[in-house]
Amino acid sequence: MWISIKSHGDKIAHLDARTEETFTYAELQDKVVRCALWLQKQGIKSGDVISVCTNNHPNCIVPCIAATYVNAIFNPWNESMDLPTALHVLQLTTPKVIFCSEKSVDVVLKGMKEKNCSPTVVVFGKHVGATSFSDILRNCNDAEVANFRYAELDDIKQTACIMHSSGTTGMPKGVELSNYTMLLISEDNNFNMSNLSTLWFSSLYWISGVMLNVKAITQGATVIIYPEFDEEMTCQLIEKFKVAVIFLSTSMINRFIRAGYAGRKYSLPSLKVILGGGAVIKPKVQEELKRTLPHVQILQAYGMTELGGLVTLQQPNHKNGSCGTIAKNVQIKIVDPESGKVLGPNQSGEIWIKSIIMMNGYYRNPEATKSTIDEEGWLHSGDIGYFDEDGELFIIDRIKELIKYRGYQISPGEIEGVLITHPAVLEVAVISIPHAIDDEHPLAYVTKKPGAKETEQELINFVAKNMMDHYKLRAGVIFLDAFPYTGSGKIARKDLKEMAKKLFKHTN
Repeated sequence: MWISIKSHGDKIAHLDARTEETFTYAELQDKVVRCALWLQKQGIKSGDVISVCTNNHPNCIVPCIAATYVNAIFNPWNESMDLPTALHVLQLTTPKVIFCSEKSVDVVLKGMKEKNCSPTVVVFGKHVGATSFSDILRNCNDAEVANFRYAELDDIKQTACIMHSSGTTGMPKGVELSNYTMLLISEDNNFNMSNLSTLWFSSLYWISGVMLNVKAITQGATVIIYPEFDEEMTCQLIEKFKVAVIFLSTSMINRFIRAGYAGRKYSLPSLKVILGGGAVIKPKVQEELKRTLPHVQILQAYGMTELGGLVTLQQPNHKNGSCGTIAKNVQIKIVDPESGKVLGPNQSGEIWIKSIIMMNGYYRNPEATKSTIDEEGWLHSGDIGYFDEDGELFIIDRIKELIKYRGYQISPGEIEGVLITHPAVLEVAVISIPHAIDDEHPLAYVTKKPGAKETEQELINFVAKNMMDHYKLRAGVIFLDAFPYTGSGKIARKDLKEMAKKLFKHTN
C-alpha cells in the first residue's frame, strides 16, 4: 500500500461527487501518515483494534491504511447499527480507537457508556463528545511526516482486519483476514481498474468495499465517491465523471435496470464493466442488461467475507446467471451434505471452498471457526450449487437461513429475538420471501398468546421501531394457530416456506 500510494503521486485518488473536490494520492499518503503518527502517540501498538464506523467519503479509508502502517488491526462497523449491535461489537473487538461519522457517533458513545469502556472516539466532522478528525491531522509537524516509516511485519499471516459476518444465531461474528489476504487482493488482476474512473456504493463494512478500495489504490484508479445509490443519479455520475468500472449489489442491479434510465435516457458510453455480487443475478436480468448496454461487460462474482473476497468470477463469454469459473489460488468442490460424497458436473450439493487467502478464523470464537472450517481446511459455505460441464458455477439455493436484502445479510434469529419480547408473541419464526428488486424480504410467522388482540401491523411497527431499517418485516406478518414441527421438535421451516410459496405465488 505504501509503495502504491507513493508511486501514484499526483494522480487523482478520490473525487467527491457532491462537491467535485479532488484529492491526489500524494494528499492521501500525507493524511494516512499523519493519522498513523497520531495513532502512535495514543500508544497504539501491534494487534490493537482500530474501529471505523462511517459511510463512504474521501477520508473513510485513511484510518484503515494508517492502522496497517502501525501493525494495528482495522475493524469496519455498520454506520447504521442499533444500540444492541454497538454493545456487541464493543465487547467483541474491544477497540482502542473508534473513528465515527456524525450519524453513528451518538450510538457509539451511548454503547460505551453502557459498557463502561473508554476507547478514544474520533469523528469525521464535529461532536461535543469526540475528537475531530481534522484536528488529529494537525497533531504532527512536517518533519515528523517526512521521517515516518511504516512498521515491518513480523508475520505476513498476522491479522490485518476484522470484518463482520452475520450468522443465523444472532449477532455478527468477527472475521479475521490476514495481511497476506490483503496482499493477494491487491495483486489480483481479475478485473482491471488501472487509471480508470470507478464507482461503488459498498461501505467498508462490506468485504466488497475493502476489496475495491485496496484494488483501486494498488492499480491507481480514481474513485468517484457518492454516499448512496440512486438509479438516475448513478447514470448521471457515470456520464459526468466518465466512469468505466462500477460495482453494484444484485438488488442495485435490479433497480438500476428496472428504472429504465440506463440505455434510454443515458447511453453511458464510458462504462466498460458492471461487476455484480451479493446474491445471484437472475439470467433474465443479465440478458436484459446486456441488451440495454451492449457495449458493457456484465460480470457476476461469488464470494464470502470469510474467504477474503471473490472465489469465482464471470468472463464475458460465460453463461447468463452463472457465477463464472474458479479464481486463482482457490479450490472448490461440490459435496453431498448428507453423505459427504464429492459430486460431478450438473449435480447439486453444498459448496466447499479452500483458499490461501481465507480467514484466519472467527475472532475470539474458536467453536464457530471449527464448525465452519473442517480439519482439512475446507470451508463449508452453506450454499447449494453445481458446476456445469464447462466449469461454471451456478448457485441455486442456500442451506443457511440468512436473508439477503440489498446487500445486507439479515439474521432471522435477530428479528425473532426482538419479536419474542413483544408481550403478545408466543412463538415466532422468520423466513425469506424472494423479491424482484431487493433480493429477499423477511416474513414473520407468529403464534399469539391466548387473548392477545394485536394486529399484524402492530408487530411490523414493533420491529421497525426496535431494529435497523434493513430488518423491517417488508413481507409482513402471518398469524398461525400452531407451528408445524419436525420429528426432533424444531419448527419445520421448510413447511413454512412451502406455505409462503403458495401464498405469494402471484407476486413478483
